[in-house]
Amino acid sequence: MKPPTPIFRSGFPGLWYAAAWLMGAFALSAGAETLHWNVRSKFGISVPGIRKALHEAKDHFAKAPDDRVILEFDEGSFRLEDESAAKGTIDLSGIKPGPKGRLVLQGKGIDKTTLVFGDNKDAIWGRDVYRVTVADMHITREKYTVSQGLVVSTAPGRVVLDIQEGFPTPADIFNPRSDQGRYLRRYTNSPTDPRIIQENNDQIPWVRASHVEGRRWEIELKNKKAVANYSKGHLVGIKSKHGGQAYWLMGGSDIVFESVKWTQKTRGVFRGGCDKIQFLNCITDRSPPIHGQTPCLASPEGGPQIGQPNDPPTTGNLVKNCRFIASGDDAVAFFNASGEISGCFSSDAFCRGILAANSPGAVLTGNTIVRCPVQQSKDYRLPPTRGESGGDK
Repeated sequence: MKPPTPIFRSGFPGLWYAAAWLMGAFALSAGAETLHWNVRSKFGISVPGIRKALHEAKDHFAKAPDDRVILEFDEGSFRLEDESAAKGTIDLSGIKPGPKGRLVLQGKGIDKTTLVFGDNKDAIWGRDVYRVTVADMHITREKYTVSQGLVVSTAPGRVVLDIQEGFPTPADIFNPRSDQGRYLRRYTNSPTDPRIIQENNDQIPWVRASHVEGRRWEIELKNKKAVANYSKGHLVGIKSKHGGQAYWLMGGSDIVFESVKWTQKTRGVFRGGCDKIQFLNCITDRSPPIHGQTPCLASPEGGPQIGQPNDPPTTGNLVKNCRFIASGDDAVAFFNASGEISGCFSSDAFCRGILAANSPGAVLTGNTIVRCPVQQSKDYRLPPTRGESGGDK
């Protein structure tokens, strides 16, 4: 004897198949798991090991899309050497768990797990990346990429500086791959807390430097007729943008950085309309003092950049309860982006503490900004000063 035909099947076969699909999906979701993979023991904390871990995570999500895979990084400092032709050291391209799934790169603490990356390659890179969290770690590069010195003399088109002991020379930080991002600015001459000077202290572009003697260097300015507003003994920070971002992600959604600190390698970019980006309780900061002298700059670059001037709109973004100290450019920037920047502290940014360019939907609330401006405008460029326009970005 045949079993009775379900009443919703007769005359409506599509409903029966839809119900069956929903029941299967519910069963899959109900069986979702959280997997903890210790990277050191299972793969090794090295570039090949991390790449193998990510490859296995992709394979796992193909079979169990709603699972949560946590890649656990042990306490310690790990140098990630990468001589390959890959564009990024940690390549997240194509990571796409299901709607309830997630990939987590989990350290042991913001001051306990440190990943040390090279200079001229993106640390974290990817295209079409979805539902990824990076948490509880410190990301940096091995070498200082900023410098500073005391003014010896000035003249039209040049500044002579004595580079402070232990800091790299202008030749050490010079980036031949770029003709942009080289600037000088003056700071208070303090060994423990150098602060950027606000009045009569525009960014001064420089083009090259030549060694005079000892730690003395002559900096050639881009404007051959300009005389820097510096006096003998003034402390001047020197930056030259380097290649290699802290993160570069093109396309995707729902990317979270939580309790992450960046030093020396601080700038990251989200492109192509990548949306639902979150920075929670994160920090960009200076590196430790050298011979008792605190650096003027955290890095030659800024911090998070959500969107870029000509990118499609991005929505649902949140930067909350973060600290941005002495960023080498804009501490945090929205371009054609909506969302919220709230509860953040920013001080002594080389450019702006907050930039919201072409982002009228960006809500800025409860932020503390010290010795750096907030700019919410159609144009991303700095307002003209002294007959000049534009600026670093």
